[in-house]
Amino acid sequence: MTRDRSSRGFVLPVVILLVVMVGAVSAIMLERHVARAKTVQRQILAYQEHHGVRSIQTVIEAWRKTPTAQPRDIAQMLEDDGLALTIDPGDGTSIGVYLFPGQGTMLRRTAGLADNERAAAERALLLLRESVEDDETFDRLVRRAGPLAVDVNQASPVVISAIVRAVLGDSADAYESRLLDARLSGETIGLQTLSNIATEAEIDEDQRTLISRFFTVTPDVWRFRIDVRSRAGGGRLYAQYGGLILLGGSATSTAASTFEQPTPFLSWERLNPDDPRTVK
Repeated sequence: MTRDRSSRGFVLPVVILLVVMVGAVSAIMLERHVARAKTVQRQILAYQEHHGVRSIQTVIEAWRKTPTAQPRDIAQMLEDDGLALTIDPGDGTSIGVYLFPGQGTMLRRTAGLADNERAAAERALLLLRESVEDDETFDRLVRRAGPLAVDVNQASPVVISAIVRAVLGDSADAYESRLLDARLSGETIGLQTLSNIATEAEIDEDQRTLISRFFTVTPDVWRFRIDVRSRAGGGRLYAQYGGLILLGGSATSTAASTFEQPTPFLSWERLNPDDPRTVK
């Protein structure tokens, strides 16, 4: 009788140990299965998103080439909220493409510029950084791609001031005050106005030539925002993208491209709709 009790007392811990081991192995296997399933799901979603994005880009590029989408007429083609076109992919969603002026910011990258342009651009960036309160504000006033020129009708006064002072140095005050006065008057500044301001400020020919490369009145860069919404259920927002697109003559010179077909997209990123810095 004592031997039977002893045998049962020995077997019970072994059984418990086996149960624990089987449970642990099962848990590890289940965890690996879940991790593998999540990895596969992420790969599927990434594949779907990649091809979905390429399809959207293809439609926008086709729209960009239509006779009605000429750069100087784009502002007149937009709705009050910036809506340029709506895409119906036939899968129960609606894709809205919104455009906003995007060349009012200073080019952050100076590589590839001519020596005199690069020196002036670097001085302008330093002056701009010294003029703003923090890095976040600075980041909103610069862009990483696109033409050197800044849209003189859209740029912040602090951007205009930094450029004028970087290019003209001691001759900056007269030019800057006249240019900012023209902005405050509400008029749309054209090439003739810029020429008149340069004449009145008595800047020399070399300075006039250089500063003309930093300002434009016919911008090519636009900011875009793309909203992917469901057609049912109150138009729930599925995804949102944003970035910069070239819609003018500079598309072939600054956009990342292949040899055969330059892409107009200077940048593309998935946006967080809850981020206050989302393109608006």
